[in-house]
Amino acid sequence: MSSAIYDLGYQRYQGVKHGRAHAVRTLMLFSLRAAFGMGRGEQARRVPILVAVIVFLPALVQIGVASATNMINFISYANYLEFTGFAIALFVASQAPELIVTDKNNGALTLYLSRPIKATDYAWSKLLALWAATAVLTLGPQLMLFTARVFLPASPWTAFKDEWMKLLPILGGSILVALFFAAVALALSSFAVKRAFGSASVIAFFLLSPALSSITQVISVGAIKRWAVMLNPVTVVSGYSKWLFEIEASRRSTVGRADLPGQAYLWVILAVSAIAIALLLSRYRKNEA
Repeated sequence: MSSAIYDLGYQRYQGVKHGRAHAVRTLMLFSLRAAFGMGRGEQARRVPILVAVIVFLPALVQIGVASATNMINFISYANYLEFTGFAIALFVASQAPELIVTDKNNGALTLYLSRPIKATDYAWSKLLALWAATAVLTLGPQLMLFTARVFLPASPWTAFKDEWMKLLPILGGSILVALFFAAVALALSSFAVKRAFGSASVIAFFLLSPALSSITQVISVGAIKRWAVMLNPVTVVSGYSKWLFEIEASRRSTVGRADLPGQAYLWVILAVSAIAIALLLSRYRKNEA
């Protein structure tokens, strides 16, 4: 037998090294595209497209009717977050496991952590990506409605002066609710070993929490009965939205019967989001040792 030595010409990389921040930003943008199914095949885009249709179609209908009938007051974004809550829950339930569980199963997470980014950087990039994707679905339709209320009247400037104060609740409500849904979904998915298990855990949270809230209200009395509504994510979003837009809840509604201060819904959303983010980061921090 004969042997030979080959010079393969291995050389050290001499190009530009972008560093940790660039790696995190690149991973976030890649994950944002993945959240909408881009680059993942037709089947991966079905749920994002379905959810987009559900959340944007009512806005387009309102704009179309208002334009045809000249009834600008037909356009209303005060209850939009409550109306689209289930669709947003469906979106994060399908996409959160796709963003993190898939990387764990195919070994991509180990590859990512061999680069300059830390495990918590990975978690933050995934959270920011899903947050941004969810914000598109919560904020986009309401900005369309706001734009229509400004430009459909004969005097857009006058309409803008009457409406611009609504931008704060639109932005504050949409961005914070998007964070709430994204953080909870990623925190629950971080425990899953398969995508199906991750989706099931998120769906179970948004389905079983209202049931737990209803049971607690039935068997309790006094203050506990009133505060039990906070166990229902949809009710929390509804109460928060009504407080932002200064809408008095119907006395027959769950929010109206609870008669809780509007700020309470804000603090619950902030607290749950903070707990979910802390839980998500703790799941990955152990990989930084």
